[in-house]
Amino acid sequence: MITGNVMIVDDSPIDRKIISQILKERLGGISVFESEDGRNIYQKLVLNNIQMCILDIVMPHKNGYQILEEMKNNPDLMDIPVIVCTGIEDKQAIEKALTLGAYDYFSKPFTQEAMKISLPLKVKNAIEFMKRKEEIIYLSYHDKLTSLYNRRFFEEVMIKFDTERNLPISIIMGDVNGLKLVNDAFGHEKGDELLQKAAAAIQNSCRKDEIVARWGGDEFVILMTKTKAEDIERVINRIKKSYSGEYVNSLSVSVSFGWSTKSKANEDILKVLKSAEDLMYKHKTIENQGIRSNTINTIINTLHEKSPREEQHSKRVSEICQNIGKAMDFSEIEQSILKAVGLLHDIGKIAIDDSILNKPGKLTEQEWEEIKRHPDIGYRILSTSYDFLELADCILAHHEKWAGTGYPKGLKGEDIPRIARIIAIADSYDAMTSERPYRKAMSEEEACIEIRKNSGTQFDPKIARIFIEKVLGMGWHYSVCEQFRTT
Repeated sequence: MITGNVMIVDDSPIDRKIISQILKERLGGISVFESEDGRNIYQKLVLNNIQMCILDIVMPHKNGYQILEEMKNNPDLMDIPVIVCTGIEDKQAIEKALTLGAYDYFSKPFTQEAMKISLPLKVKNAIEFMKRKEEIIYLSYHDKLTSLYNRRFFEEVMIKFDTERNLPISIIMGDVNGLKLVNDAFGHEKGDELLQKAAAAIQNSCRKDEIVARWGGDEFVILMTKTKAEDIERVINRIKKSYSGEYVNSLSVSVSFGWSTKSKANEDILKVLKSAEDLMYKHKTIENQGIRSNTINTIINTLHEKSPREEQHSKRVSEICQNIGKAMDFSEIEQSILKAVGLLHDIGKIAIDDSILNKPGKLTEQEWEEIKRHPDIGYRILSTSYDFLELADCILAHHEKWAGTGYPKGLKGEDIPRIARIIAIADSYDAMTSERPYRKAMSEEEACIEIRKNSGTQFDPKIARIFIEKVLGMGWHYSVCEQFRTT
C-alpha cells in the first residue's frame, strides 16, 4: 500500500470531491488535502508535508501556470511533483505545463478510465518518484552509519551560516578514541557500534539549531552560532556525561575534542575549522596514551574471561620467558619486557571466534588459518600504543621459525627478533606439556626431545640449548634426552 500526502488545488468543489474519492478508494494509504485556489499555497504545501500536487490550470486569482512557476522557483517546493489538469486535447496547455516543470497531466472532463486507472496510477508513480528523490537527497546529505549530516552538508551549511549576524560562530571537532583498536580486536561491526554510540551521545547533547555532522572516519563536527565560551564547555560536558557508562565489549566510549570560535566578520571560517581540528589532535595525543594502554589491558582481560585456558597459558609462558631471560643474563628491564610479552603474546586471539578458541577437539585446516591471524592482529593492537610499541614486533614474529618456514612473514634466523625466538620456545614448551581434550600432555622429558629435535629448524639452536640445559636442567645431547623417552 502506498502512503503519502496529496494536495488537490482546484476551484471546483465537485471536481475536488471526485478526485479525492477516487484516490482514497484506489490508493487507500494516502491522505488528501484540498485547496480552492493558489492563495497561501506555500503554507499549505509545507505545513501538510505534501508529496505530490494535482493542479487545475484554469482558476481565479492565480491560474495553474502561475502557481506551478512559483513552486518550481521556490527551493522548498520545487521538488514536489505536480500533475496538471487541462482541457481535452489542449496540446498547447499540456506543452506549456510540462515546460514549466509539471510531472504529468490529465484531462477534463473525467473519463471512466481516468477515474479508475489512469489518474490513480499517475498519482502513485508521482508519489514514488518523490519518495525516491527524497531518499537520494537524504543520502547525499547524511551519513549512512550514524544518520548524522555528512561532510558535504556541513561544508555547505558552514558557508551559508558564515554571516555577521550569526557571530560568534563556534566549531567543535571530536575524534572517537580507540576505533582502530576496536576494529582490530573485535571486528568492524564493533567499530561501527562504537561510532554509533559516540554519534548518539553527540547528537543527543546538542540543540536542534546546532549542526552535528560526521566529518569522516572517526571524526565528528558541531557548528554553533551566536555562542560564548561557556556554551562550548556546556556542550562538551553534556556529551561526555552522555557517553559515560557506554561500552563496546567492555571498552568505554570516549572522544577527544578541539574547538575554535570566529568572533570577527573578517576572520576566515576555514581557519577557525583548522584551529579546532589542530586542538582536537593535540588533545587526542595527550589523552590517548593512557586510554590506549587501559584499552589493551581491557582487551587482554576480556580474552582471559572468554578463555580461562588462555589466561593460564599466558601466565606460564610469561614465567618461562623470564626464566630464559635470567639464564641468558638479561637485565632486569629486559626481563620485565619478557614478562610482559609472555602475558601479551596471544592478545590477537581476542578477534578469534570463541567456538574456535575453546574447541575441545582438533582444529580443521580452515580453523587453523583463522588462528594463524592472531600474531598480525596482536601486532596491530599493540602498535597503537607507545607503551606497547616495543613489544609489537615481537608479538608479530613469535610464530616465525628459525629455518624461515613460519608465519606471518617467513622470517629466518636472526632476522626474527630475539624476544620472539624466546617466546617461540616458551610457547611451544607450554603447549606440549599442557593437556588437551584430544591428547595427553607430554612429560618434560618428551618436550625436551621435541625442542632438541626441532632446534635449528623451528627454534634458535642457542636459545633452545640454554632453555634445556639451564632452565630445565637437562642434558643437551640426544642420547641423554633419548633415555627419558625410553624409561
